Amino acid sequence: MSYSQSLLEFIDQSSTSFHAVENLKNELFKQNYKELKEEANWSLEKGGKYFVTRAEGSIIIFKTPKKWTSNYAFSIIGAHTDSPCLRIKNNPISTKEGYQLLNIEIYGGVLLTSWFDKDLYFGGRIIIENENGELAQKIIKIEKRLRIPRLAIHLDRAVNKEGFKPNPQEHMFPVIGLEKDLQFEDWIKKETGVSGTILSWDLFLFDAEKSSLGGINKEFIFAPRLDNLASVHASFEALKIADTENNNVQMAVYFQHEEIGSESQNGANSNFLEATLKRIHGHISLNEETYFQTVARSFFISADMAHAVHPNYAEKHDSNHKPHIGAGPVIKSNANMRYATDAFSIAKFKQWCTKANIPFQDFCSRNDIGCGSTIGPMTAAKIGIPTIDVGNPMLSMHSIREMCGVKDHDAIIKVFAEFYKS
Repeated sequence: MSYSQSLLEFIDQSSTSFHAVENLKNELFKQNYKELKEEANWSLEKGGKYFVTRAEGSIIIFKTPKKWTSNYAFSIIGAHTDSPCLRIKNNPISTKEGYQLLNIEIYGGVLLTSWFDKDLYFGGRIIIENENGELAQKIIKIEKRLRIPRLAIHLDRAVNKEGFKPNPQEHMFPVIGLEKDLQFEDWIKKETGVSGTILSWDLFLFDAEKSSLGGINKEFIFAPRLDNLASVHASFEALKIADTENNNVQMAVYFQHEEIGSESQNGANSNFLEATLKRIHGHISLNEETYFQTVARSFFISADMAHAVHPNYAEKHDSNHKPHIGAGPVIKSNANMRYATDAFSIAKFKQWCTKANIPFQDFCSRNDIGCGSTIGPMTAAKIGIPTIDVGNPMLSMHSIREMCGVKDHDAIIKVFAEFYKS
């Protein structure tokens, strides 16, 4: 069975980090997981299924083993829920030349030109105060089509020769209408039916077009937010099919704010994962010494999408490191530890690929092109856990719509499932 259709549905439902976590929570409740609260006492049992969220954009999911002894280990796959996009500012409405415009700021490394002439929705979370002064949160989606129009070529004759170079402060405002004196909060309340006073929000624009399969044989996935919801979906599907007979705590960790550096309350560089690991360990041992022994036995897979070689820009890749769509998951390495991969973690991952009968590929950047990073290095440094950075190959990374392979998505789920049962 191909998981591609399930991935398309998950992405379309997960317009923002908040929607992704909400959708995961709904699925976890169906699977009889128990929600834990950070501010409450935890009671964990053998063979239990649990999850905990922080700031509504990050979630940790775990299953305790049926045979839970003191020499257990953590088997963790981590990914991130956020993607580069446009965020709505606190003073959101501008009027210019008779148009109502939406004030935005750039979230992460956005490929700006891809956002022009696209139908856009927006959504996220709003914070509401009721008549008693109590705060409540609501996840919303506004499906009114907005657009950032390009300048006609007649007024920019040199654009095809000199390139399109939009100024993010001057040229990136979506046109939302012609109505005068539009009150943003009243508009939101009218569209969502919420009552009370809207005090604040975390709202982001996203592509209104549905995800789809492409290629002459439907071998490609065309969708927004593949980086990195494809990794979230793959690891979540693997966790669902993993049994808990062995002596490992199986975990999936999905952080917000990776695209902007992870320096936040609930980013990968927070204490969210470390605090959760220590609380889990406290239910089997109160000895701090045994916690560090457990971490040393454990393993972390940092799952984030990888750069496939582009047929029109093949020179951008090292000639010996050209991952191809359809050829299996990519092991990402960097001598300066922008990825957490080392020789030991490579060997372990290759073993899981071999057991799953899945091919693997290697990626290393050209020496004259800078390397990106992931949650892997900071997690490895903060927790002290053996870590590898892997991901499926894709094109158009950080564009409003991206592209990866159906075969690769199915393949990496098999590898992740092999990891969980090892």
